[in-house]
Amino acid sequence: MIETGQIFKELRTARKISLKEAAGTALSYSMLSKFENGDSDITISKLLPALENIRTELDEFVYLVRGFNPSEFSLLKKEIWQALDKEDIAYLETGYEREKENYQKTNREESFLKALIFKTYLVASGRPVDFNEDEQAFLYDYLFRIDIWGEYELKIFSDISPLLSLETYFRYTREMLQRIDFFDELASHRNMIHTILLNGLFKALEENDLNKVAYFDKQIQARFFEENETYLKIVYRIADGHHSYLRGQKEKGSVQIKRAIETFRFLDCHSSADYYQKIYQHWLIEFE
Repeated sequence: MIETGQIFKELRTARKISLKEAAGTALSYSMLSKFENGDSDITISKLLPALENIRTELDEFVYLVRGFNPSEFSLLKKEIWQALDKEDIAYLETGYEREKENYQKTNREESFLKALIFKTYLVASGRPVDFNEDEQAFLYDYLFRIDIWGEYELKIFSDISPLLSLETYFRYTREMLQRIDFFDELASHRNMIHTILLNGLFKALEENDLNKVAYFDKQIQARFFEENETYLKIVYRIADGHHSYLRGQKEKGSVQIKRAIETFRFLDCHSSADYYQKIYQHWLIEFE
């Protein structure tokens, strides 16, 4: 990990901001100078205003301190997607067994959660997978002993959603919505919450459970997408088209779904278009 003071100095000097301006009223000139030279650390209560003084967001600073590397979770997801693209199912199976073994040796919760993520993508690859009672109990105990959900918990819930039945997903979502109020205005959290609600809407549509469809739709409407959340708005149009179809408005629903898929193609989002086209075709066969 790169020295935090060195990174701070590079950002400050790149913006042509003096030490005095960067220090402001939160810390002394000499304290900040020692921090930049690696002679001492500063507390987070002093770092935050100093970052504001050099017009740098905390997440930007953390990214640079990590050496331009994404988080461990992001790296894991990237490796999994690469394996899926290559249809390397052995990587997913090996990863699942490795993380299970790591958990048995170390009792680290992160290893168990990683094992569940590998299992989720085994489901996505078409493999029959059993989400056993021990795994269900672990996931519930882990998520719902946490009173304030951050981005990590939202990512875990979103990623593991294919393993959950509609009833379980519905119950988890209702509990989740009681635990997100600290961060629900942050853009990254909004996107995760929208994704979770859209996943629930599709689950309910697949099972033709109109009561739960109405619930998820109501929650989406209450937090409706901003103009810059175009991808999620297109996905919602597909789900809403399915809903219209189930309510007997077959032509309207089909037209809406096709237009949304065509929009993905127009934007060169061909993987998304192909994915939702397959869902649409499968759905037509099931409900015709």
